[in-house]
Amino acid sequence: MRIITTPMCEDVLKIAGLTNYEVVRPDNIKNADIAILLSETKSDVPKISIKLNTYMQIYESILTISEKFNSSVNYEKIELIQKLIKENSDKKFERQKISVKVYSNFLKETVSDMGFSLNDTDYDYVVCPDYLEDTVTGENLIIIPSHKNVSINIIDRINERYEYLERELCMKQ
Repeated sequence: MRIITTPMCEDVLKIAGLTNYEVVRPDNIKNADIAILLSETKSDVPKISIKLNTYMQIYESILTISEKFNSSVNYEKIELIQKLIKENSDKKFERQKISVKVYSNFLKETVSDMGFSLNDTDYDYVVCPDYLEDTVTGENLIIIPSHKNVSINIIDRINERYEYLERELCMKQ
């Protein structure tokens, strides 16, 4: 069976214990039995859609892949992700007091998972990805690195976003 994925998803396959797959560029998704791709990535081949915007999404994606292919997960990484999920959960109550307007679905998922209140009209901060930096304006604007401007390591990528949002949104209160 020929399995393909993209560089942004590869870490999840590794943690899920898959070893027999090929990494392709997003514009070269073809000639495969199955593709493991971000949910928003279009594909003409059958695909397993995964989401990688929150710690819980990473965890669930790893389990989905492991179950589908009957592979052995990297328990050390799973324990780390579970620890990060708990640490994030422990901070949610304090964060709910901060109201945030968010541009982009992936950041809405992240901000919501962190416990911040999403609000499009009465908000303390505006959060947007760097690819919208030239179109979004306003006070208390926080630009979040995306795509090519983030670590390819999935856990590092999420950590960087969560820590950046924590620092920018919570420390200014």
